[in-house]
Amino acid sequence: MGNDDAFGGLQAMAENVPDTRPVPPLVGLDRFFDEPEPSDDERIGGMLGWAAKATKEQRGGLVLFAAWCHQAPDAERRVIMNLMERYDGRLPGGAVNDLARQAGVSRERVRLAVNRFASFFPDAVSATRRRKG
Repeated sequence: MGNDDAFGGLQAMAENVPDTRPVPPLVGLDRFFDEPEPSDDERIGGMLGWAAKATKEQRGGLVLFAAWCHQAPDAERRVIMNLMERYDGRLPGGAVNDLARQAGVSRERVRLAVNRFASFFPDAVSATRRRKG
């Protein structure tokens, strides 16, 4: 009984058995296609810091934006992002075809995306079809 190493070899063998359990599926892949690695994304911290210092109207706009993001499918978000980047909220002639091609959607989806976004932000998309510039 005084020998503590009596089970040392058996214990070492039992502790060094490899773990053969399968890894859960999609570990590390269960993210949206455009979502960055969690450690690389500092935008949410910046947005929360901005929201803490924002005015009441700005916070209201942020809530509307979050509500739109919740309702709009990914295709519509791509359309609106391209619309704001390329055309600053205007819809000049040919913009619908260009937006549909850039976002990889149909013209009808572009129309639905613009109408849904305009329902949340009525002044964001120009009501008249003007040329940029």
